[in-house]
Amino acid sequence: MHDTILLNKISDSLEALCKAHNIKRIKRLSIIVDKNSHVDSENLYDHLRSFNSNLAGEWTEIVVEKEQLDSQVAILHSIEGDKENIEE
Repeated sequence: MHDTILLNKISDSLEALCKAHNIKRIKRLSIIVDKNSHVDSENLYDHLRSFNSNLAGEWTEIVVEKEQLDSQVAILHSIEGDKENIEE
């Protein structure tokens, strides 16, 4: 697949964002990719299940929209998920 690098970037960014915001499971993810990208909800879901299985699973809905962007750019439009319980 031509978009392996982009899938890895999305995966790494999601992991960092979820860690920063104490999100333990992603319920809904909406992203925007280039209209010529091969990234779609199915292959993004498969990639996240392989590399971020603690965040994404059967409970995750992924929406991929396509617009005119640079080829290796993805915009994480929204992330909804369950937060970790952090005791202070």
